[in-house]
Amino acid sequence: MGRPDRLAYRDRMGRVLACLLPLVAAGCAAAIDSEQLRLCRAVLPALNPDGAEIRELRRAPGSPGAPALRIDYTVRGADQAMRVRFATCRFAGDTFTPGRLDLVGVETDAGALGEARLLYLKRFWLADFAATAGEATRRGGPVPAAAYALQQGVNALALAAIYALLATAYSLIYGLVGRINLAFGEIAVIGGYGAIAGVLAGALLGLGNPLAVLALALAAGAALAALWSLAIGRAVIARLHARHRAGQPILVATIALAIALQEFLRLSQGARERWVPPVFNEPLVLARADAFLVTVTPMQIAVAVLAFVAAAAVLLVLARSRFGRAWRAFADDPGAAALVGVDAGRLMAETFVLAGLLAGLVGWIVAVHYGSISFYMGTALGLKALVAAVVGGIGSIPGAFLGGVLVALIEAAWSAYFDITYRDVVVYALLVAVFVLRPGGLVGFSGPSPRDV
Repeated sequence: MGRPDRLAYRDRMGRVLACLLPLVAAGCAAAIDSEQLRLCRAVLPALNPDGAEIRELRRAPGSPGAPALRIDYTVRGADQAMRVRFATCRFAGDTFTPGRLDLVGVETDAGALGEARLLYLKRFWLADFAATAGEATRRGGPVPAAAYALQQGVNALALAAIYALLATAYSLIYGLVGRINLAFGEIAVIGGYGAIAGVLAGALLGLGNPLAVLALALAAGAALAALWSLAIGRAVIARLHARHRAGQPILVATIALAIALQEFLRLSQGARERWVPPVFNEPLVLARADAFLVTVTPMQIAVAVLAFVAAAAVLLVLARSRFGRAWRAFADDPGAAALVGVDAGRLMAETFVLAGLLAGLVGWIVAVHYGSISFYMGTALGLKALVAAVVGGIGSIPGAFLGGVLVALIEAAWSAYFDITYRDVVVYALLVAVFVLRPGGLVGFSGPSPRDV
């Protein structure tokens, strides 16, 4: 690249960074808890006459460290006169602390609500409001087919990210040793527990910004999963691969590892599910068809973007870095790779770490998007991600992403249109169909048997 090209490249990058700075600044601002916002919105009709038309103008969080939320709105009553009002709802806790949905005070432009009025508001009005909203949701109505299908595609975003990233972890290891590590589901669950520990640490440290807490949770989950993946890889997989290149000991050993890790998690973390409060789950309307709204949450968007960035980063590393060249050389011919200076031990360690980071990212997605993690989740996660890896083409990184998206779409579509009890049967039947019709997967080798990498 010549000097003019470098200058032009730097100019373009400068413009991109300048455009991203406002987004970064916005992301660093205090976030609004969507559940607290929903609760505060439900208070507004109780503060105004029956039948009044209420239009929200703006909303803003309270000052740092103060669990409060202010909504500015206009109200038009029977006399058609419009007034600008505000309501500030105070809660007993922040997003990641106890009491986040305990309303402890309401202040308006007319003054603060007294204890008696606040008690009646919480015990009667908010309870009736929730029951009425639930009944209206159950009544529903006809849903346009295209809008419903689009909503199911949106709902598949998180599943696609989970299956695609975990299938990539499978393919990274398979590309080197030619065997599947069936313990990756449990490694992802370990990452999920690490993410919940990160959320707890953020709450104990007093981090008021949910973005900072989620970043800490991501770092904790990814690091913990990477360490476990490295330890398992070096202690079990690498040693067995050096002694039994053509046998099945690695497959058997990783099945035993999956069982042992699951039992270890049950004993150390308990049999009950661990929960975290939902964040950034306020629905955003994408499209409208009659009375049906196609919505997406900020967390779904964040998960999809993060998965895409991780996929692009992995492909870029494999295509452009020294590690990627060594990985591709070793996957094609380990002997020839050793002759040109590829250190097999170091390459395997780096691959275990990279695969563990992806599994940790999956655990973080499960924990913060679905809000819970449990010791037994690893089996289902691992098997469905394995189906995605095989469907896409085991050993092919682009194929793993494609397989993950395909399996997620099939699972979401079947759950939406058919009997959900047969959903897993259909997913595993897809694996059988691929083995029979195209053993190498969609992107892999198309012959009668998959390439032995």
